[in-house]
Amino acid sequence: MVATPTSFLRERAYLAVSITHFFVDVLNSSRTLLIAVLALNLGLSNAQVGLSLLLYNVGNALTQPLFGWLADRVGPRWLVVGGMGWMIIFYAVAAVAGDWVALVALTVAGLGSGMFHPTGAMVAGRVQQSVRARATAVFFTAGQMGLFIGPILAGLLLDLFNRPGYLILAALALIAFTSGWQWIGSDYNTTKPKQTAVSSPNTTTAGTAAKLNRRPLILLPLIIIATSTTGIAAINFAPKLFTDMGIDPTFVGLLASLLMLGSATGNTLGGYLADRMGGKWVLLMAALGSTIPIYLYVTAADPLRSAMLILAGFFIGMPHSILVMSVQNLLPGRQALASGLVLGFMFFSGSVGSYVLGIVADQTGLATALQATAVLPILAAFAILLLPQKIS
Repeated sequence: MVATPTSFLRERAYLAVSITHFFVDVLNSSRTLLIAVLALNLGLSNAQVGLSLLLYNVGNALTQPLFGWLADRVGPRWLVVGGMGWMIIFYAVAAVAGDWVALVALTVAGLGSGMFHPTGAMVAGRVQQSVRARATAVFFTAGQMGLFIGPILAGLLLDLFNRPGYLILAALALIAFTSGWQWIGSDYNTTKPKQTAVSSPNTTTAGTAAKLNRRPLILLPLIIIATSTTGIAAINFAPKLFTDMGIDPTFVGLLASLLMLGSATGNTLGGYLADRMGGKWVLLMAALGSTIPIYLYVTAADPLRSAMLILAGFFIGMPHSILVMSVQNLLPGRQALASGLVLGFMFFSGSVGSYVLGIVADQTGLATALQATAVLPILAAFAILLLPQKIS
């Protein structure tokens, strides 16, 4: 049967993980605004804020390969539903507990995100090969739309109800919890065909594959470190930068959401272009295109600031699904494990980079430190030029 461009949207399991991805990242992106408020209440420095965000993302990142390995063996249902449920519980605690308990609850919630992401990416990749890049891009776009909506909702709820307003976000996420439980069967692994035969050509020997894959194995981690640090630093610290400027939470949430709106758009277009012109050239376009907007949004006034946030997000989001698929292709037949490795490494490297940025920001100022991250995509561009033509 020939797949139509949107045939994957008729698969309930795919819809369930896409809906869950949206709500997981609504909660993920609302976290940074809440931490910015807690930082003011608790008198935290930029380095301490960076450490808090680092701990959250380390819990998220380091567990993803483990959860990916587990999903390859037991199936996705319990990990998708369990990850969403875990986040709902701890975000509800953060909404009503004292400041320090709320900070701890937000940190522990990262395990739920780590549980979901590699499992969801595995399900999203189990479509016909001809639409796989598009399906993967749409799956990640669902998450990035959650990252876009999250700060807007969080800012409004903080203004209206203070922290207890976050209970509304947790309640809305029950939609994803229910869809995952109903639409992902416990026998999903046995009823869905393995992707191995499609993803890995039978004519390629193990020795040849190892030879072909050596260069990406060296270069892709370097590219991921540079791009993830740039993106996660902006996501984590832009709300604090704007909060330090005295901007009210609703407008801070709106500004932060513009970054994610651009990222969602860039991710969708990146997957589309990768099917047509090759992932390498899309990665290069994204790296070179992001430098000027990243530098300018930090100190610009509106409306230029808003435009630069959208453009920065657009180019930051463009490589995401391409990098995930590139690593999945290096480990055919182990899609959840591969997804866990690449997503975990993205979160971990970006979070460590953000923590270092927080330390630097205490010495140089947050605005200066954020502007310095514009150098990283230029460094990534040199590594991208050395990649083979076909990487995803």
